[in-house]
Amino acid sequence: MFKTCKMKIKLFVIGIFLAATMQAQSVKLSEVEWKGVGCYKIEMPMGTVYFEKDNGVSGFKSFIDSEGNDWIASYLPPGPNGDFRGFPNSVGNFGHAGRDSKSTTTIVDGKTEGELVILESSNGTFTFQYYFFADRVAIKVLKSEGDYNFLLECVPGGTADAEDYFVTPDGKKHIPTVAGEFNDFTPEMIYIGDPKSKDILFFAKSPNDDAPNENHRQFRPGNIHNMDLYGFGRTGADQKYQVFGMSGNEHICIIGFTSAKRKHNEITALVEGFLADPFTSGVGMVKLWSTDILNHDAAWYASQEARSIADNVIKYQSYQGGWPKSTDLARAPLTAGDYPADGDGRINSLDNNATTLPMEFLARVAAATDTFDYRASFLRGLDYLFAAQYSNGGWPQFWPLRGDAYYSRITYNDEAMIRVMKLLKGVADGEPHYAFVDDKRREKAKAAVDLGIDCILNTQVIQKGKRTAWCAQHDENTLEPAWARAYEPPSLSGGETVDIIRFLMSIENPSDEIKEAIKGGVSWLRKVAIKGVRLDKVKNPDGRTDRKLVPDKKAPLLWARFYELETNRPLYLDRDSVFRYDFSEIGYERRSGYGYNGYWAADLLDSEYPNWLKSQKKSKKSSTKSSSKESNDKTNVDEDMSANAMVPLIIEAEKGVFTGHIDRHSCWHNIMLSDAPHSTHSGRGIVDTKNEIGSYIEVDYDAKWTGPHRITVRYTHIKKDLRPGALWVNGASVATLAMPQTEALAGWKTDVVLVQLKAGKNVIRLSAINDGGLPNMDYIKVAEVRDVAQGMAANIEVLEAEDGRFTGKEDHHSCWNFIAQIDANHSGFTGEGYVDTKNEKGSYIEVAFDSPKAGPHNLGIRYVHGKKDVRSAQLVVNGVVANSSIDDFVSTKAWTQWTTINMPIELKSGPNTIRLNALGDEGLTNIDHFVITQKE
Repeated sequence: MFKTCKMKIKLFVIGIFLAATMQAQSVKLSEVEWKGVGCYKIEMPMGTVYFEKDNGVSGFKSFIDSEGNDWIASYLPPGPNGDFRGFPNSVGNFGHAGRDSKSTTTIVDGKTEGELVILESSNGTFTFQYYFFADRVAIKVLKSEGDYNFLLECVPGGTADAEDYFVTPDGKKHIPTVAGEFNDFTPEMIYIGDPKSKDILFFAKSPNDDAPNENHRQFRPGNIHNMDLYGFGRTGADQKYQVFGMSGNEHICIIGFTSAKRKHNEITALVEGFLADPFTSGVGMVKLWSTDILNHDAAWYASQEARSIADNVIKYQSYQGGWPKSTDLARAPLTAGDYPADGDGRINSLDNNATTLPMEFLARVAAATDTFDYRASFLRGLDYLFAAQYSNGGWPQFWPLRGDAYYSRITYNDEAMIRVMKLLKGVADGEPHYAFVDDKRREKAKAAVDLGIDCILNTQVIQKGKRTAWCAQHDENTLEPAWARAYEPPSLSGGETVDIIRFLMSIENPSDEIKEAIKGGVSWLRKVAIKGVRLDKVKNPDGRTDRKLVPDKKAPLLWARFYELETNRPLYLDRDSVFRYDFSEIGYERRSGYGYNGYWAADLLDSEYPNWLKSQKKSKKSSTKSSSKESNDKTNVDEDMSANAMVPLIIEAEKGVFTGHIDRHSCWHNIMLSDAPHSTHSGRGIVDTKNEIGSYIEVDYDAKWTGPHRITVRYTHIKKDLRPGALWVNGASVATLAMPQTEALAGWKTDVVLVQLKAGKNVIRLSAINDGGLPNMDYIKVAEVRDVAQGMAANIEVLEAEDGRFTGKEDHHSCWNFIAQIDANHSGFTGEGYVDTKNEKGSYIEVAFDSPKAGPHNLGIRYVHGKKDVRSAQLVVNGVVANSSIDDFVSTKAWTQWTTINMPIELKSGPNTIRLNALGDEGLTNIDHFVITQKE
């Protein structure tokens, strides 16, 4: 288990993203003069179009890629007849740059910037609309009096070169010829390239039909290569460039640039997506491979369609036994690039359903068809999963390991490890579609699951002795929450925690530790739920889709993806790795493109967890009937409500939400446990590091300036061995502190050194040089050494050792140093303290309670009030006033006289909230805890 400590979280900047910010997905139109003529300039992230518009002309005059290369260039260079070139170059020169077709072009709705800009060109015979998106241009035909075509006359990469090529849907690469070879094919798409270019140009139309297609390479007098031509709806020279087969307004055309690094299947899927929904922004690839592949009925897995997909899936399996991520496994690999090779960033992954999804699919097809190849592929995958598991039970994101910290982390993110656990649990449990797995592997699967559960339990973050949540990724050695990408910090996850709890609830006959992990996680999810706001998708003034948190009292509960480790505050990081606490402060690119908030825990809390509690209650009753021993077992307080609703549940007031503060200043109830010689430490305790070389204490300090600072460490050490420490600042060794023996454990000493710190965050670490570790450490104090303005003081900050990161343990057992401050009359509270609310009307305490059964309950409230006044309160249950004025909070006459008042309340099955609101200006009395008992 990993315990949090109150500290400023250490920032490791994984990477810095330098990209266009708010304009990243915007399209912008302006009027310019280009090559001597009037044009609309349309700037898109994927490229720029100069659209000629004056003197009866319409159409693409230039189409410029990300490197500044003009792939049309319908001015004279770089060929002898640049005026031939253009797009879409239809009948009667309609849409042909430099050619008068009596056209007029207007801006639809006058909109010149946003996710979409539309131009409309018309000449009475034809009317085309051009939809300019961030990632493509789509042509819609509104009117046609006769046949038309879409013709691209271009110079790929900006020059007419012999190596320029095009690729057809079958993955075959072609070099254009004078005669042409552009036969009909399905889907009707190609992409065009130049080996020197970083981009390719895709060009496609729909629907599929029998209209002719054209391709040829044009040479002008002197055997000068002028351009390459690609057309839909027009024949080649052998048939005198006839236009037929396309009329009416059903045909659309798309064109655009994308990266030449994309695999063939990725380009095909991208174009298919654009053709399927050509006039909508934000369209993605058509993916034939997704988790939906597991949603067919049993008979389908024996079909030829399923077998064909399975044949493709096994082709992508690596020799180690894993599968690549971000790959459409249902598509046959047609080119070498479609096969991920060693060193490919996708190969051998557990991320994004890689490896586990193809295994689940193959198991179903193997069971339905009894095909050896599918069984063998699955078993190789199973051996891969066994080999990839760490000795601590976790799984990395990729295996074999790549030497990159991010990819080596134990990965809960996107269910990577949980999907592995589910699959192996299915194998171990003998689920029908895994029946072909041999007994030896089945036993290994069971052992792997058990070890994985240990890892889950050991990585659950502990706050103040309570189990809470998990980080999306944990260090594979220390198990501590760890950095992933630049915007994914060590934190508590509102999404991954839900996935883990669901898996743990699927375990039959869970151990007490598993039950505690589940209940702790659920309690944390309730505690950190974001109330009173909803997540909306909105349109910005520039037309782009954005995400915002909008105030709404009736909104369902919402959760953040990241919560700060100690404070539980929702946390938002951009690619700069800066911690922010306001969602609106994230840049548009991440805010609109990453899931920082979601309703992930809603179903878990509303139905799944209550049903699990009921199942555990039934299971316990069943076990009680069959075992007299179990009937005598005692359950802990957390289990009482799921096992026996008649046992009172105590909810400490300090565990709720309140205005005011927690008082812990009375420690008389702990004095018998104290060790007097360790007294007089500052803060809440000391750090006793491990007795080994390299043990350390590390704190973060935000310096106000760059310059000298004095670092003071306070310690105690009565043994004779030397415990020196190396002082490190921002990863560099700067000094050695001797820290000699002290006369007594109570005889604290300090060691001082002068160091240089930078403005901003500094990481200060003291590490043990000898086997004995460090002395008992109290604090690290940092003081500025500089002249300051008159009347001001140099900044001094005491960083408690126990609030940092360390190896070893935190000692709290001494409270003698607080005795002088103790008000003994306040002793006698339970738990960690009691709540002293603000002295004002409206102060409150609110606690959450998960009731296994709806109906009448008794509520007991334990309080103390040494003053003479009455502190009246209002009781609100689940947002409804249950008692408008409780006048029973009278004086207890002494601060030691804790008492309990009782009252009936009605609770619903599942989550409930109970709140006390102060009716008077003095606030509430001191509240210790709430006791809830179900009535018969």
